[in-house]
Amino acid sequence: MAVVLSKGFSRCQARLLSGMDPQGNPVYVNRVFGRIRPETSHQEVYDVVQLLLSLQPLPVAVLRRLDEGELIRQ
Repeated sequence: MAVVLSKGFSRCQARLLSGMDPQGNPVYVNRVFGRIRPETSHQEVYDVVQLLLSLQPLPVAVLRRLDEGELIRQ
């Protein structure tokens, strides 16, 4: 039997540089945007998240798209 992925909603995680600790190491905060439809393209997600993040002062270190789904045996 084959196993297929039934796609669910995605999330986008933004890792933002919030400053430095006393030892000089970077300190990050995470922001998560959820319930992204699976048919939304990577470019669309990137553009919207960049637009939203432009409203706040912290620089973006990393953007991640986290896809979720269920494995179903057929």
